[in-house]
Amino acid sequence: IERLLLSSTTVNYVWLDLKALKSVAWLILFTMAPKKKEYSFDLRETVIKHFLNGDYEHDIGTKVIIPRNSVHYIIAKYKNTKCIGNIIGRGQKSKTSVHADRVTQRKIKVDRRKSASTVKVEIESELGIIISEQTVSRRLHESGFMGRVARKKPYVDKLNRGKRIEYANTYREKPIGYWNDVLWSDESKFNLFGSDGKVMV
Repeated sequence: IERLLLSSTTVNYVWLDLKALKSVAWLILFTMAPKKKEYSFDLRETVIKHFLNGDYEHDIGTKVIIPRNSVHYIIAKYKNTKCIGNIIGRGQKSKTSVHADRVTQRKIKVDRRKSASTVKVEIESELGIIISEQTVSRRLHESGFMGRVARKKPYVDKLNRGKRIEYANTYREKPIGYWNDVLWSDESKFNLFGSDGKVMV
């Protein structure tokens, strides 16, 4: 009797595992299913013309060389919406509004070196909407803002240019013997303002 109970319990466990596995498999198939093929407007219009002429779905599929199920979906959509083409406004709506897009553009115009993650945090705190860094990048790309590597330029403003000219004029008229007392060494590079590595703007 104990052996029978153990065997029946094992069968129940296996049955539960198979049931759970089946549910997971259906979930994966549902979420990873490929997008249904979208036929051209001309082809759909041809299907509707045959339908209005009284042809059967099977005959229409044979004539236009598409599956009967596709013919059925096209006809059913025409019956419900009286429309052959795609319905305006279908698909996933934009996560950001026009105002949010303008705010995003304004932040980048002020500081071109600001990253998408920083803009994302600022938008979420100011406007109260949850968006991703990819959404920020897409909106900026749509507005014409692309990530580029900044050109390397020496930090020489108007004041520094004047000082350099003054320094050159000071030592320009020195005699040759003056430079014999100067200790010459190999040049060394020091960055006064951050790194001279790649900077995205």
